[in-house]
Amino acid sequence: MGKRIITIIIILLSFLSLVGCSVASEKDIVKYSNDRYGEATLLRTEKPDDEKIICYFKDKEYGFEYYVTSYMNEILIDGSSFGSTENKGSNFDIQYYNYINDVVCSDILSLEQKYNIDISVSDGTYIYYFARIYYKSSNTANVSSVTKEISDLYTSVDTRNYWRDLVVEAYDESGNYLGSYHHSRGGWMTTEDESDMKFIDEIANLSDDAIYLRKEQHLFTETGVNIQDVVQVLGNPEVKENSMVTYYIFTVDGQEYYMCDFMVHDDIGGFEWYTTYKK
Repeated sequence: MGKRIITIIIILLSFLSLVGCSVASEKDIVKYSNDRYGEATLLRTEKPDDEKIICYFKDKEYGFEYYVTSYMNEILIDGSSFGSTENKGSNFDIQYYNYINDVVCSDILSLEQKYNIDISVSDGTYIYYFARIYYKSSNTANVSSVTKEISDLYTSVDTRNYWRDLVVEAYDESGNYLGSYHHSRGGWMTTEDESDMKFIDEIANLSDDAIYLRKEQHLFTETGVNIQDVVQVLGNPEVKENSMVTYYIFTVDGQEYYMCDFMVHDDIGGFEWYTTYKK
């Protein structure tokens, strides 16, 4: 068994010694629900067996119903069992999202006619956008204002700001992605803006003192990185010796650094965006 696997097992065993080895109590689930989702009324509780408990709630603000469940999950590593840990799950997200869609349904239909677009909502499998709009003509000049109007419609209902990170995506008449309106960032972002923001966020994660300045284009060879150390990322252009790469330049404590839009192997067997800054 490798040293890395042994380290992971030790960490897991230490974690298991700190967490409960049984499902949560009804009282704990009620507190969890109120803290995470807002005030609600407990409707009933079911306990099918010793490894699962389900509490059903009614949201006090909007009146829709949802459940929170606590269950035991076995930890398996290389086919070996290392005990079980308690986990929680809920259908709150889809129930709340469906509630909002029901409220704005008539307005969505009006906006489709007003702007000659189709508006699609999430099927609830994984909710990471408020809605998607699809243009029926080649005129997409109003995309920033239309996506903002739809985003404002959703966020006006979401008074607890639970969905603050959701976006409204836009596509042209050929189905090509144009960009999204980001409620949390207060504006429309093109695909280039979104790509840039990903790296700006990565830079912010490097240090609380990092200040993003600008981006520049340079030859890959100027980075001094060995091409053999580059990790080719699925969906991204292949990086070659003569490739142009983007430098996202920032400062920490007055010293200038940069992060590039390609990945390299790190020191623990993974990979990371190449940067000249080291913590």
